[in-house]
Amino acid sequence: MNRSRTSISTNSHAKGIQITMRRKSQGQSSKRFNCGICFDSLTFSNIFTNTSCNHPFCTNCISKYVNVQINKNAVKVCCPNPECSVELKPQHLQSILPKQVIVEWESAICESSISLRKRFYCPYKNCSLLLVNDGVDVVTSCECPSCHRLFCAQCKVPWHADMSCRRFQKSKTGRDNEKQLDEKFYELAKRKKWQKCPKCSIHVQRTGGCEHISCRCGCNFCYKCGKDWKHGHTCNTTRL
Repeated sequence: MNRSRTSISTNSHAKGIQITMRRKSQGQSSKRFNCGICFDSLTFSNIFTNTSCNHPFCTNCISKYVNVQINKNAVKVCCPNPECSVELKPQHLQSILPKQVIVEWESAICESSISLRKRFYCPYKNCSLLLVNDGVDVVTSCECPSCHRLFCAQCKVPWHADMSCRRFQKSKTGRDNEKQLDEKFYELAKRKKWQKCPKCSIHVQRTGGCEHISCRCGCNFCYKCGKDWKHGHTCNTTRL
């Protein structure tokens, strides 16, 4: 009889726990939250929160927000709340964002971790794969692992067959022609009023939007004055 009573008591306790947990789960799912972007009132199942800050956003808004940041070449994506600096990571939104966006985001993070001195790109315009120069050996002829075309890793141009790098640099088709192209490019950049990134010195053309530019190297700068963009940045420079 004692064993029977113990068994009944244990089973009743387990059922009590299950009922309590069920009620708690039901209470959380029925609770409504206001999205910090669109301010719509939604249930817990339609809300995304980062455990580090717990600011609620609907899955649709947070997906669009991160997608815009990635398209702006942003590497560090922070919580949309203007008073929060908690950084979002790809793994936080893996179940919400499209796979392609996650891949682009992780690629941007990987690229930003490589120093500018070691970083270069396939010289073929329809490829531009990120490559890394580890500096261990002096390499000239290389095959791009993506487009499988040859290029010179020293000159960073398509492979100049039957011509040394030194000769190429001194040749009419090499340095002189490159100098002429550079001069024409700088004239075009000046005429179009393109701005130069203060970190990697690449020229940037703004096609629309605000003055805040996010370069592919990860630098944020002002298109108007060319200086680093910081929170609350203002400039009185008038572009001619």
